[in-house]
Amino acid sequence: MKKVLLFVLIVLSVLIIYSTNRDKKTYYLALGNSGKYVFDCNSNKVKGYSFYVQWHLKEKKLLEKFVYGFAKEDIRLPELINSINDNAIYEGVSLKNALIKADLVTLNINIDDIFLKLNEENIIYGNVYDYVDELTIDLEKLFGLIRKYCKEEILFIGAYNPYSYKKDNNIEDIIYYINEKYKSACKKYDINFVDISGVDTTYLANNKCFNLNADSYKLIGKEVIKISNKVLFNA
Repeated sequence: MKKVLLFVLIVLSVLIIYSTNRDKKTYYLALGNSGKYVFDCNSNKVKGYSFYVQWHLKEKKLLEKFVYGFAKEDIRLPELINSINDNAIYEGVSLKNALIKADLVTLNINIDDIFLKLNEENIIYGNVYDYVDELTIDLEKLFGLIRKYCKEEILFIGAYNPYSYKKDNNIEDIIYYINEKYKSACKKYDINFVDISGVDTTYLANNKCFNLNADSYKLIGKEVIKISNKVLFNA
């Protein structure tokens, strides 16, 4: 009887250890326009924020798999929505399946169209606000679609101010408005919002390119890691 009891205890211990270790591993899916590597405004290949997130998980031996092939620079909302609906395939992995398996999804969207509007000489700020409202409607469609497949943690990265080198209250107000709309949409779909408005996002500007530089991506990576540690591991 004692031997049977000892055997049962050993089996239970092994199962508990296996289950604990398995649950700690993170299947990480990066979406949006920041893949593992991106380009700055001088066409230099630099590490995107998702690189630092996966590296952190890997260093902590918490990474099960990193899927970044669906993240593309300059990807727009309609394209990302279509990729999910069409169940795009990358290296034998389908996007819907990756969403179902993912323990962590990071997502950001390209808003260069807004930045370009803010760069117009005779800018009509009311039109920019209207554009942001339309963008938010599409963003909520994307959130709803992603939530259809992913029930785990999703982190959405907010907007930065590419014109931080100059003082412009109108632009600052619009960036604030964008992030408030983002936060509201995130709350509606139980998505974690990552505020990067306070991050030093110095970038190499030429009034047409709004890509960040390597240091800025690293700083954003730290912000994403901080939030991901909290929601995944209560750290």
